[in-house]
Amino acid sequence: MVIFSKNSELPLVQKDSLVLDFLQKLGAGIDNFQALYLHISRLQNQSLRMSQRQALFDTFDGAVKKSNGEIFSLDNEDMVIVYGENVSDEIQACLIKIRFLFHDDAAIRQSADLLQSGFAEIFDLKTQAEAFKTLVKKAKAVENNAQTALKNTADAAKTSVANHILANRKLKRPLTPTILAKMQKALSMMDFSSLIRRQSVCAIIGKSVPQMIFDEVFVSIADLRDMLMPDVDLFSNPWLFMYLTETLDKRVLASLSRHDDGALTSNFSLNLNVSTVLSDDFLEFDENLNPIQRSTIVLEFQLIDIFSDIKAFILAKTFAQYRGYKICIDGITVDKLQYIDREHLQSDLIKIIWHPSFMDVIREDKHFTDYVNKAERSRMILCRVDDPQAVDIGNSLGINLYQGRYIQRLLAAQPRKTIFSIKK
Repeated sequence: MVIFSKNSELPLVQKDSLVLDFLQKLGAGIDNFQALYLHISRLQNQSLRMSQRQALFDTFDGAVKKSNGEIFSLDNEDMVIVYGENVSDEIQACLIKIRFLFHDDAAIRQSADLLQSGFAEIFDLKTQAEAFKTLVKKAKAVENNAQTALKNTADAAKTSVANHILANRKLKRPLTPTILAKMQKALSMMDFSSLIRRQSVCAIIGKSVPQMIFDEVFVSIADLRDMLMPDVDLFSNPWLFMYLTETLDKRVLASLSRHDDGALTSNFSLNLNVSTVLSDDFLEFDENLNPIQRSTIVLEFQLIDIFSDIKAFILAKTFAQYRGYKICIDGITVDKLQYIDREHLQSDLIKIIWHPSFMDVIREDKHFTDYVNKAERSRMILCRVDDPQAVDIGNSLGINLYQGRYIQRLLAAQPRKTIFSIKK
């Protein structure tokens, strides 16, 4: 059972008493329930709240339904999940997924555990019901004070907003279903091959010239936006954006099958959604390939997509590897490397995102070299490399595969050389 507010697609509760009423309704059965309190209001990045609220609800909805629990959202945007203890393991798994959804937010990125970070609190209602009720009431009281302060400064705020709008008439619009439909229609009528880009993954050892291993084939979202909807923020709605990327996946596969990309037939990678690999479009693409070609193609999956549905990923990965493709896990930040078991996930390659804070993490974590050893240096790609320092640090760690704008500039300065195939 889920409570919805009027004029909203998401479950919202406007009174803390509704949470308390539900606990009272459980009666003696409350001993079999637990409560998860998510401090959404503590997030540093305010834009994440609305864009990921649906993600939060969808993540916990299945487990909540299984145990006849409920999901509540308080006035201060904190979220409460009341669930049966029989699904406690599922809730813990959900927290792992939420950790990746909010991995960029400063409020929680310093801790591997949402419970340790203070972002999440779990209460056993058999023994901690009163403590939980106190927390809910406290959140309500804080929000009431904030609302009073907001009311006292309403006129000033209206003036500020009006001035802000006048000064920023070019603010980007959020992505909506209507705008998405217009983009898809435009995509169907244009030369899609003009949107396809390539960026090489190269081997560099010391000061040697880069040796191209394979090209990543992708669609530049920035170019797509500038070409079709320059005033739209394509990332404002993560679910509509995911739907857009699935559409782009299919167009890329169709374009490669027709060789619209310039007859690129081997030694390339595709960054695809897990759902795309399980679609008929991928099967059609696969059937048009020579079996020998498949062993030179790498399928890249984003880390957040993998953990959104790990069972679907395993199915897609198993099928792809059976057909001969290689698998790469993309989107791993340096602080997440310790949580990724590449061998257990049976991935051929992993991509670590370069960032200027790379050295800070290495200095602070004395076990970082162990994480690199576990992942295997020869299977690691340091990507988004924009400066020589990244290559120097990567080489000091024993990493030899690189990708990024700096690597592309080095490669462009050299004549095209032998292309190597990745062997298991």
